[in-house]
Amino acid sequence: MAAQKMLVTPKGSAEWVKLFTPDTKFNPLGQYSINLKVKEDEAEALTTELNKQVDACYNSELKKNPKLKNKMVKRLPYEQLLDDDGEETGFIEFKVKLKARVEMKNGDSFTQKPVVYDAKGQPITKELSIGNGSICKVAFETIPYMLASTKEASVSLRLKSVQLIELREFNSEENPFDTEEGYTFEEDTSPFAEKEDTSSDGDFSEEEDEDFYTGVVLRRVWLLI
Repeated sequence: MAAQKMLVTPKGSAEWVKLFTPDTKFNPLGQYSINLKVKEDEAEALTTELNKQVDACYNSELKKNPKLKNKMVKRLPYEQLLDDDGEETGFIEFKVKLKARVEMKNGDSFTQKPVVYDAKGQPITKELSIGNGSICKVAFETIPYMLASTKEASVSLRLKSVQLIELREFNSEENPFDTEEGYTFEEDTSPFAEKEDTSSDGDFSEEEDEDFYTGVVLRRVWLLI
């Protein structure tokens, strides 16, 4: 099926960003990706268009095979985000991907990668560590498909480019935890802090030390006499 026109998301919060170096953990050919969390009301025009494309894919497959009428289902290409109680948060998430290397059935192959622009629309040629919470817009093409195994009709979102509006750099040493009531570690900042003298000399006062020394000297004089 042919790709549709390019679509662009509103501004959103990015997560799991792989735009400069493809991820090969689950796909040895590599994959670029970005998840974008967007306010649902701001994405209404986009979701309306995507819903129309899913409907068109569903009707097209049904026209080719009428026997799928009661078996085929529609799958939306975005996810409505819920909180821990299962309530709607008012946000939806788009998961947009692009294969880094494509191998054709005839044995040919080619590589591809998304273009990343800054807030002014200038291409970013230096690799950046784009962390979660960075603000972006995402441009993608839609590819209609129908999965024979699950009978799902939908469109996939093929990543084309990203506009980086606000950068939050990824830091692998960033503390992922919130503060809690409990144990607090206190470290002595001086490596030369004074320590209490615990030697045996500390059992005597200065006067006692002087009396002890005088007694020893007198005893030695007596022995010499």
